[in-house]
Amino acid sequence: MDKLIYTAFQSINNALDNKAIRTQNMASTNTPGFKADMQVGGAGSGYLEQFDTLYTRAFPIVDSASAFISAPGQMRQTGQDLDIAIRGNGFFLAQKEGTTPFLTRRGDMQINNQNILTNAASEVILSDAGAPIEVPAHRKMTISDNGNISIEPINSPPGTIVEVATIGLTLGGEEPLVKSIDGRIRTKNGGIPAADQQPRITQGFIEESNVNMIEELVGSIEEQRRYEVNVKMIKSAESIDQSGSSLLRMPS
Repeated sequence: MDKLIYTAFQSINNALDNKAIRTQNMASTNTPGFKADMQVGGAGSGYLEQFDTLYTRAFPIVDSASAFISAPGQMRQTGQDLDIAIRGNGFFLAQKEGTTPFLTRRGDMQINNQNILTNAASEVILSDAGAPIEVPAHRKMTISDNGNISIEPINSPPGTIVEVATIGLTLGGEEPLVKSIDGRIRTKNGGIPAADQQPRITQGFIEESNVNMIEELVGSIEEQRRYEVNVKMIKSAESIDQSGSSLLRMPS
């Protein structure tokens, strides 16, 4: 009976976790390039039993990494030179201060005070060599479909074109990709694949998140029902246990 109760408790925890994931997805609907997290599917309960005792130890089995929906989001035209989007599959190489490199689809680029190319989340965009990209002051900037950044420097003759760097791009490699505990996309071992420059990008567009708001709302209702069903299961187990105890107390 205790295993039934612990399993129901774990199912309740999964329902609460899934509801938190759906809430996070809905909150990130307007985040460019956001990939919706997938609900918990691999969590469960484990048991340790000791011989010749009545004690059973139950514990949850969880994974700190989580899967995500990789489908591309809708493309929105902005006309801004610093807005870029990946067509089809692929990722930008990026890094945040204090973290290991990761992959991202967020393409609302900007140039910070140190002339370093970042996105609007202040994540540094890396080159095909894995280094930060420095963009000198310029009159015009062009980003080709393979990630080459060319500028027309200030104080240079009109028509002068200088290639600055190449944005690091990758299809993701052969190793499965997951979201690490910090919510960023990496391989299961915590690294990132090398740049292969196979994806193609479009300047003047932004990729929106791939969150399906209707599915998330419907899923939240289902998780609430799942929670209520498991609470009833725990109450039923309690009632069965009490009935069994009453039978044991009956006089012989």
